[in-house]
Order: sequence, then structure tokens, then C-alpha cells
Amino acid sequence: MVKKKIICTIEARMGSKRFPGKSLKKIDKKNSLIDYVIINALNSKYLNNKNIYILTSKSKNNKPLIKHIKKKFLVNVIIGSEKNVFSRYQFLKKMGNLPILRLTGDNPLIDPILIDKFLEFFFKKKVDYLTTRGMEHSRIWKIKSSFPKGISLEAFHSNKLFLKESNFNENNYEFPTWFFFNKKAKIKIRKYNSFGNYKYLKKNFSYTLDNKSDYLRLRSFITKNNCKPGVNNIWNIESKKQSN
Repeated sequence: MVKKKIICTIEARMGSKRFPGKSLKKIDKKNSLIDYVIINALNSKYLNNKNIYILTSKSKNNKPLIKHIKKKFLVNVIIGSEKNVFSRYQFLKKMGNLPILRLTGDNPLIDPILIDKFLEFFFKKKVDYLTTRGMEHSRIWKIKSSFPKGISLEAFHSNKLFLKESNFNENNYEFPTWFFFNKKAKIKIRKYNSFGNYKYLKKNFSYTLDNKSDYLRLRSFITKNNCKPGVNNIWNIESKKQSN
């Protein structure tokens, strides 16, 4: 049951230069990368197939991805520019000011329990922008993440995303939330800290899938730990380690 009106966006495409076609690469016997991301999102108590939007591009190589998503899931698909990722978010303007949870299609192990706790914190603290991420190369946002790479969530209000849109540059087009980190407007931002079992995650282990070596490492991790999409895998894995 969705307790709050919210939209979840998941950016995904097949045209990665470092690992083409990665969204449909199988990371266990049954499920591809994009399956993990969508199923994990669907198992959040705040999300369902009506408020999840896959943001992809009109590039021809995304046709198999779009077909797969429409056949296997009943989530929404937004098709926009390949290079201007920010433009894919324009549909939000027609929906009023809503809380947005932003996920990316290359992070398969975002647990539903983490999504729920993260969103509850966002609603409670009433900030404009909340993130697990660090952005050390930003001129202003110097705070480091307390999560390892690939455990990345962002939440913000949709009206804040379009503030000073006329002044956006290439960084904003490629990374839609770039200006939050650079405080281009008066926005209340906050970092979300790790908690419980997430504190035990190895900071030098990457849970994101950017290239083939990431793919092989994550597939091995998923097989070794018998991970299944839609289950609180990382929480449970760390719980077992701490009890041994």
C-alpha cells in the first residue's frame, strides 16, 4: 500500500560505452540487471507499477530493453533524448509538485528496506533534497558518502528540479541532480547516513555495474550469497555475518 503520493524514476539504457547492453545482462540464472532494479523498487511499500517510471532514450539499441520492460513489468516507460538525460524528466511538469525518488539502472542491490527507511527520513525531515551519495569533486558539496559505491538513492521535490533551468549546462543535462550538489539555488539539502547492517558494508567494494569487471564481480557476489531480487539481500547478508 502506497502511503504517500510519490514517483520513482529509474534511468536505464543499452548504449553504455564501457559495457554495451548491460541493462539486459543476466546477473543470475533468471534475472537481468534491470529486473533486479525494478523488482527491488516494486517491493518497497511506497512503490508500485503505477508510480515507477523507467527513463530511457529513443536510441534504436534501447528497443529490446523497452520491449522487455513492457512485457515483464507494467511500469511506465518514458522515452527521451539519449544525451540529455535531464530532458527525460520534463514529464514531471504535468504532474504537479511531487516527491521524487531517483534510482539508476546500474545499481541492482538497492534493498527495499533501505528505500523505505530513506523515504521515511525524507518525509520526516522535510528537506528539499536527500541523498546517500557523496560528491567530493563538487566545489561546494564536500561531504563523503557513508555507503559504498552503488548504494545510491536520491529524493527531491519535483519543483526544485526545475529551478533556474534556463541556466543549466552540460553537467545538468547528463546528471539531472547536478545543481543540487552545487547549490545553484536556495535548497535545503542533507546527506543520509548508513545505519544498522549497512554500516558493516565494505567501503572499497563497488555495488554498481559500469563495466565488464563490475559485472563479473557482482554476478559472483549474487551467486555466492544467493541473492534474489525483491529481498533485503544486503541487510540479510550482513546480519548473518555479524551473528557468526
